[in-house]
Amino acid sequence: MVVEMDDATREQVHELFTRIEHEVKVHLFIEEKSCLYCSDVKDMMEQLAELSDKISIIEHRDALDSDIAKEMGVEYHPAVVLHSKEKYKIKFYGIPAGHEFGALVGSIIDVSTGTAPLPPDVIEDIASIDKPINIKVFVTPQCPYCPDMTRLANQAAIVNPLISSEMIESLEFQQLTTKYEVFGVPKVIINETTTIEGLPPVQMFIDKLFEAIDA
Repeated sequence: MVVEMDDATREQVHELFTRIEHEVKVHLFIEEKSCLYCSDVKDMMEQLAELSDKISIIEHRDALDSDIAKEMGVEYHPAVVLHSKEKYKIKFYGIPAGHEFGALVGSIIDVSTGTAPLPPDVIEDIASIDKPINIKVFVTPQCPYCPDMTRLANQAAIVNPLISSEMIESLEFQQLTTKYEVFGVPKVIINETTTIEGLPPVQMFIDKLFEAIDA
């Protein structure tokens, strides 16, 4: 898969990236031998970095056993981890192509501002969570509802440092797709116990976070 942005897309993303406030560090975990889309993810991130001098790429090659991977909780290739002023627990596993490209661009902006464009009461509820939560969002590039789910999970991780968010591209990670019985996307797994099928209303998402804590 060759990832190329046409001129119109580049111009649109360049305009969106004027909203980036603080430098965004893209930690890129790749390997050469058996990773089908690692080079494509690298190309995508390099193209994005060309559109803003506030985006830098830190490449980690064949580093899943490294201390930095363990610190960030990275388990698979390819992986993109987004940090800015804070070291957020936001990961993209697999290539965020198709519709999911918008979630990547939006999340880069969100991370740079350190804020989430969510209603104040929703932010308050997410911030009140006092136990660790892991959110896995299974997606495909063709899914029109997946980017909103991915970005919502990422925004939760921005609001509360106890929350980690992982986008998982289902077609690339068939073993995980089978393990979590993903038959449609988006599918969300919270703390290995609580599931959401489809794109829920925000309040339902919040309720599921608290349900996972009590599970």
